[in-house]
Amino acid sequence: MKKIFNILTLVGLLLGVIVGLNIKEIPLVIDLIGTWYIKILKIFITPVLFTSIAITIYETSKKKNGLIGKSVLLFTIMYTITFIISSVVVLIINPANAFIFEGVEWSGNTTTFNVTNALTSLLPSSLSDIFVNPKVFFVIVVAYLFGKICSLIKGTEKIFSALTTFKKYVNKVFEYFMYVTPIATFALITSTISKYGYILLGIGAKYILVAYICGIIALILVMILPVYLVKKVNPIEYIKKVYKVWIITLSTCSSAATLPYTVKVCKDDFGIDSEVTDVVVPLGCTIHMCGGAVSFALLGLFCSKLYGVEINLGIYLLMLLSSLLINMAAPGIPGGGIVIGATYLQLLGIPLGFIGFYSGIYKFLDMCYTTLNVTGDISANILLNKKA
Repeated sequence: MKKIFNILTLVGLLLGVIVGLNIKEIPLVIDLIGTWYIKILKIFITPVLFTSIAITIYETSKKKNGLIGKSVLLFTIMYTITFIISSVVVLIINPANAFIFEGVEWSGNTTTFNVTNALTSLLPSSLSDIFVNPKVFFVIVVAYLFGKICSLIKGTEKIFSALTTFKKYVNKVFEYFMYVTPIATFALITSTISKYGYILLGIGAKYILVAYICGIIALILVMILPVYLVKKVNPIEYIKKVYKVWIITLSTCSSAATLPYTVKVCKDDFGIDSEVTDVVVPLGCTIHMCGGAVSFALLGLFCSKLYGVEINLGIYLLMLLSSLLINMAAPGIPGGGIVIGATYLQLLGIPLGFIGFYSGIYKFLDMCYTTLNVTGDISANILLNKKA
């Protein structure tokens, strides 16, 4: 079903391009479909984030294992370095150059950074505002505290059993909703291409190319080089052992689907202890790091350029911190990268107009991002292994 979903999304993208290039006046219903899709997407942000973070914190807090803390720290370091590297590449290449979304109303206020206003904006103005206009940091903090406090209280197992069931229900509903993505992609692309024409096709190609350039550089500097310097693993041997996993990640675009292969390569090919692999690899599969760093750095800087938003040091640090937290709660469902991408732009106050086009090309991006995520898991596992 996922293969069909991806094929239909690509078909929707191609049809949208063809129709958009040949029709100047788009029917109102097409614009409505795209608008509704983005609005409903926002509604899912709160339940997906809350359940994912709360359950993860609850389950990891129950495990008295220092390896978890070391793993999270290492993943965070790898994420930060990859994010910075990707940012430099994006700023140098500037894939959004010479293309500006004209006529788009800008409602955010991220050109200047004020601590008081930033802290105030984290809180919702009403209960409905949590779902209609999600305050992502508020949801993250509440979810973290809920999971952490419940892990310290006896008798909360039933609560989290129910929450886990609710999470499965939300993910299933969201999964069904994502099947509308091919239609929404067609609607959003048709409308956008009709307005901006052939230049947008070049933007999409450049976007994908920059993502892969960032990925290759991160692969070398963040994953292969540290393993060589610290654990003396020959880069050629590393690639020979890991390429089998890459075949799976490129074809499935799923860290979860690749997990058995990842564990097998770590244990059999690299000889890593089971007690290390059985903690580090599943944790990495859950919080998705290096691929997410490339994804968020590129998406944030690209869209800020499109909408003429100036990124200063304060905003950049907010981008890094928020993407790190959101990335750790990435839902493992079809098109999950699309919804967390929308969450990220929502947090920064950047309009979601690019998400339609983004969802259309996401399959090509996800191949790169998933491969980086899983490769990062393997490298972290090697680095944390006690054996030399």
